[in-house]
Amino acid sequence: MNPVLKTIAERSSIRAYREETLKEEEINALLTAGLQAPTARNMQEIHISVLHGSHPVLAEIEEEKRKLAMSRMDEKGKEMIRKNPDNFYYNAPHIFMLSADRDFFWSKLDAGICAENISLAAQSMGLGSLIIGIIREAMEGEKKEYFAEICQFPKNYEFAICVAVGYRNTEKIPHGIDMEKSVSFIK
Repeated sequence: MNPVLKTIAERSSIRAYREETLKEEEINALLTAGLQAPTARNMQEIHISVLHGSHPVLAEIEEEKRKLAMSRMDEKGKEMIRKNPDNFYYNAPHIFMLSADRDFFWSKLDAGICAENISLAAQSMGLGSLIIGIIREAMEGEKKEYFAEICQFPKNYEFAICVAVGYRNTEKIPHGIDMEKSVSFIK
């Protein structure tokens, strides 16, 4: 099988990581893969902030995410959140926080392509990854400017998506596909 297609077929979202941090060469390889993603009109407007999994702002983002989720849930949902010990990045040793130019129409799409490149590169390197959007509400809420400053987003940039990356502490079988349900051939 073609190695790219094999990497795509084998990739899955990983939600358990070893504490071991990535090597500098691994981080640079992931950054390179992300920044090599195509962007609309070749704007290359995606910025990547690399945070260590122990950075205090991640706990603040998690707290804000939980607070906002709790504000719109019923009691059963609130209890589920209270019992869930995991954070949004599942203790991955590295978080690649992608921000993008808020005035460029295609920025969020470009960030998604960048995130996929990072995830596929991680898979090809024997690493695990998780593409994360669940913190969007927290990153765009009352603390938006504070989080942007801590994560060193460039001026006029905002959160787009992030990717948790690390050495796997679990294995997960990739999801199956249903071509008949998901594809239409238009003639």
